Amino acid sequence: MADQPTPDSDAAIAPRPTEGFAAFVSRHQRGYQIAIWSVVVIAVLGGTVAWLVGWLEVQEAGYWGGFVVNLVSSAAVVVPAPGLFAVCAAAAPELGLNYGVLAVLGAAGSTIGELTGYLAGYGARGATQNSRYYRRIHRVVERRGGLALFVLAVVPNPLFDIGGIAAGSLGYPIIRFILWVGLGKLLKFAVFAYACRQSITWIVDLV
Repeated sequence: MADQPTPDSDAAIAPRPTEGFAAFVSRHQRGYQIAIWSVVVIAVLGGTVAWLVGWLEVQEAGYWGGFVVNLVSSAAVVVPAPGLFAVCAAAAPELGLNYGVLAVLGAAGSTIGELTGYLAGYGARGATQNSRYYRRIHRVVERRGGLALFVLAVVPNPLFDIGGIAAGSLGYPIIRFILWVGLGKLLKFAVFAYACRQSITWIVDLV
């Protein structure tokens, strides 16, 4: 028999309430889906155009570029974008930017962007939720809650968006989601920004 989460565990996620946000989504599911995916599409297209024309070049945009690139990167659900790379590039000694500030702003932008995946979890089932990766990650998030989200946020991988969708579908509290994801992202960005500043090649190669 599979392990069951204890009642006082962070993983013991309460069912969605019958009132409030979840109830609103259930009543306006189609419109909600359209709104969320419109934000994702706009973020992807707008971020891509801005990147191609050089508006988000870290050499020009500095700290602001690190924040915006990661916001756009994370908002693009299951679409890879160079958010971590942008912070790594901005941390280069010749640019003279503070790697700690870059890590904080990059983590903040990335955490805010991840809310699109979390909110998408309230929508109808889609291709992502039918994948075997989703089912596995869903079980882990259901059992481990914030710890699972923290680990997914720390480790560079393309599957965090699926974790965000799983957290949303489970009704995981949004404040806890932001807290655990933010802490994981901050640790990851701090390590990589420092490594890029110090030219620690074996870590930089993971970007």
